[in-house]
This record gives sequence, C-alpha cells and structure tokens, in this order.
Amino acid sequence: MKDLQTILRRARVLDEAEKPYVLATVVQTSGSVYRGPGTRMLIEADLQSLGTISGGCLEGDVRENAQAVFADGQPRLLHYDATSEDDILWGTGLGCSGTVDVLLERLPQDAPFHYPTFLHGCALEDRHGVLVTVFATEGETKAAPGQHLILDEREQSGLSAVRPPQGGRIGAAKVRDDIADVELREIALKAASEILATLDDTRLPIAPGYTRQYELTHGKAALLIEPLLPPIALYLFGAGYDAVPLAQLASELGWRVTVADHRPSYARAERFPWARQVLLAQPGHLPEDMQFDNRSCAVIMSHNYLQDQALLRDLLGAPLAYLGVLGPHQRTQRLLADLRKEGVAPSDEQTARLFSPVGLDIGAETAEEIALSILGEIQAALTSRQGGSLRDHPGPIHDRPA
Repeated sequence: MKDLQTILRRARVLDEAEKPYVLATVVQTSGSVYRGPGTRMLIEADLQSLGTISGGCLEGDVRENAQAVFADGQPRLLHYDATSEDDILWGTGLGCSGTVDVLLERLPQDAPFHYPTFLHGCALEDRHGVLVTVFATEGETKAAPGQHLILDEREQSGLSAVRPPQGGRIGAAKVRDDIADVELREIALKAASEILATLDDTRLPIAPGYTRQYELTHGKAALLIEPLLPPIALYLFGAGYDAVPLAQLASELGWRVTVADHRPSYARAERFPWARQVLLAQPGHLPEDMQFDNRSCAVIMSHNYLQDQALLRDLLGAPLAYLGVLGPHQRTQRLLADLRKEGVAPSDEQTARLFSPVGLDIGAETAEEIALSILGEIQAALTSRQGGSLRDHPGPIHDRPA
C-alpha cells in the first residue's frame, strides 16, 4: 500500500503542474513472480521512477520503453518471460520461472475521466471501488488497451461523468468508463459489480487483482480487474513510549493510525507526527464517533488496569479484524474474568480475534522490536497466515487469484 500511496501523491503533484508521466502496471502474470497484477511504477519525463514491479531487473527496461510512450502517447504492452532455462537476462531478475505483462500508459489522457484520481481516493482515503483496465485486444472490437472502467462506491466530484450509456449508477455506486466496445463494457461492469459486492467481507490489507480473457462477438479482450480498498485502520489505545514506534512503523506500511489516550501529557500530536489523529479520550470511555469495520485493528496499551478493562469491554463487541492487549497472558485473563463478573462474556468469535500477549514470538525486547512483532502478527491475522518461517510454508509464498 505504501508504494502505491507514494506513486499517487507524486502523480497528483505532476497533474497539478500539468507534467506528463507514464504509469507502468503489471496486468498479467504466470508462474512464480515477485509482484502480482495491479502493481504499479511511475516514470517521469526524465525517466526517474517511483515504485517497483519486480525484483529490480525489469525496471530499467520499462523506463527505456517509456520513452516511446512519452513520444507518441500510445499504450504499450510489454511481455517478460523467465520460463526458459536459457533466458539468462530475465531469469536472474525475475528470480524464478514466471512471466510478467506490463502495460505502459502516458497520463494524463484525453479521456472523460482521470483514473489516477480514483486510485488516489481509494489508496489514501476511506473509499472502496473497482478499476477495470483493458490491456490487450484482438479482432475488430472497438475496445483498445488503456481504456478503463471504474465503479466507485460513492460519487467523486473530481471525476467528470461520461455520456450515457457510459455513465450511470449501480445501486449507490457511480460508474464511469471510456470502453468503446458496448459488449465488453457490459462484461466489465458485471465483473466489477460482483467484486464490489464482496469488498465489505475481506480483511486483506490489499486485495489482489484478477486477469480475465473474454471472447467477444467481434474479437477478444483481456481485462485487469482490481478491487481497491482503503488503508488498514490501526487504533492505539495508549500513547506511551512504546506506542511511538508502533505508530511510526504502521505508517510505513501505509496504514492510517489513530492514537487515543486519557492523559493530556501523552495525547499530543507532536509525539505522533505519523498518526492521522491523536485524540484525548475521557477515562474509561472510547472517543466519541469512533467507527470500526472488519478491517480495523486495535491494540490496548494504556498500562492502566482499570482503563484497559473499560477499553476491552467496549472493544470486544466492535467489528474488528484484530484486537490486541499488551501485557502478560495472566493479566488479560484477569481482565476477562472481571468483565464476566459484570456480565460481559466474549463470544467464540470475539475470543478468536483477541490476541494477548500481543505479537509474534521473535524474541522482542525493545519498544521497536515489540512494535515489529505486533505489526507482524496483525499482518498475519489479516491475511490468515500463521506467521511462521517461509521455509516451512507449503506451496507458493503468494496467494494469486486463479
């Protein structure tokens, strides 16, 4: 998430300065590769770049190809194949036997909408949506590589509506596109609608992109379909010394961090420059208007027993993906026992997402090491992994959509 956020912040600066740039997007992969569909890289006119789409070897060639895209403005699809044992050039770079297809597009385009604005809204704000990209066509279809459809969960004023039937609504979602083939547009819209309906159920930090091939009446087309999610929201209840590196490291992941504490001397924004919010809470209460969803994560770390007890009582029933309580296992069991005396007994589902002691077993001692341990555990919980060594993990390292 963080690399995409960096790219989109830079894209916005270039847009405002009316300077062109090329976005390189991984649109299709096979076999074992470093990055999956939807991974992006931004190249500027001087061929400086942000982001990485591989282990390091493809970026130079992508930058070289970007020169032609700057020159004529036409999208280009690059294909890299490391499946051959004789392919020394790409074999060492990709690291394994895989193929990667990369679409290059010069932006901004003469189009009815500017899709990086939509990407910005999802990667840096509280927005869900789906982006569909045409990246290859055959036959007499009017569709062409570099055409797009977006399905936005709510209207975005920064995008211009397109003429019917290419602009409309699906329920509460806004549809915008420039796909010239009506048949393919309907296919893309159906696929995007189905995926958008599932986004409220996922806990993944980043949802993987899907590549699909379609037979059309007058040809063929290949689409990249990307579910787009907002950053993971991490809530730290306690603003002590050990919360500082946790907030900093979480921000490096691109997560949105909120810190809350009942002590005015601790709940100060200057102590947490990486946090989205630093809130002064009333003792024994959650801050007002705090909302959670199934991708929200929280860590209770006030180091005050009664405060932790009150926070745990309120957070057990929240729709969190992860709830951690700092401190020994025995202390948390006492907290839960005291809550049961008050008539608050966690369900099996609530117990399953409660972690205490927090963190992976990596021998952490310092505040920074503990922060690393906690974030590793949260990442594992969100992706339904055990957090063990990759050498002991059966099957592929990455779960790629079929």
